[in-house]
Amino acid sequence: MTAYSPSALAIVTGAPGWLGTRLVQSLIKGVVDVPTLGPSDRKVRCLVLPTADAKELEALGPQVEIIRGDVTDPASLEPLFKDAKGATVFHSAGIVHPSEGIPQFYAVNVEGTRNMIEASKKAKIRRFVHVSSNSPIGTNPTSDHVFDESAPYNPYMKYGETKMMAEEVVKAAWASRKTDEPGIETVIIRPPWFYGPGQPPRQTLFFEMIRDGKAPIVGDGTNRRSMAYVDNICQGLLLCEKVDKAAGEIYWIADRRPYPMNEIIDTIEKVLENDFD
Repeated sequence: MTAYSPSALAIVTGAPGWLGTRLVQSLIKGVVDVPTLGPSDRKVRCLVLPTADAKELEALGPQVEIIRGDVTDPASLEPLFKDAKGATVFHSAGIVHPSEGIPQFYAVNVEGTRNMIEASKKAKIRRFVHVSSNSPIGTNPTSDHVFDESAPYNPYMKYGETKMMAEEVVKAAWASRKTDEPGIETVIIRPPWFYGPGQPPRQTLFFEMIRDGKAPIVGDGTNRRSMAYVDNICQGLLLCEKVDKAAGEIYWIADRRPYPMNEIIDTIEKVLENDFD
């Protein structure tokens, strides 16, 4: 395995999305309350869609380099990977709500990941950290069941299917690293539903519905959801880059226990009442 270098170039896709932006901030400013993952002067290169607003990324200063492109367009990735030998790729780009129908799931989530893997091999990057989802594993078979990393694929809808296929692309790159020239190290993480600063409008709408007494409850509300604070996911991503033994592994990153939906809604309601009255 190639040794980790704290000064190596970081390549990030999925910014200015919520997690991607928070990750870029963590790469530069460090993770709050984690001294070993403190501020850094490393360069961070972000792949940003041609029409996306990059002001929040640009405000982070000269450490951030914006490359306009699209994971579905291999030619646009060339400047992203210029002189990137030894870099780490954090691939968080993906589509959950396609605006162009089901084929967009495959174009972005599957072929986009394949394009990033191939470009990473060509550029001889060190490690490819892939942000997947809980959706490739689907729903729990019983109410008291909790998934672990050995759980079999049982994808939920087309999003889950295409995220599963993307994982298979990444795992194939790891499996072939000894015969490929060049080979790359890979790590996969599966974040659940996450929360924290920078949330998108859809999450704000959910909070507003709870505030207004219109919380969406399915069944009796005892169904459980895994959750994670967004900075904890970023901490996990940085450790996936840093820790040697993470290479080739898959990790769930979530709070210690899953929460019943009733508890989630009650907690949000209390926070809104007490802190935002």
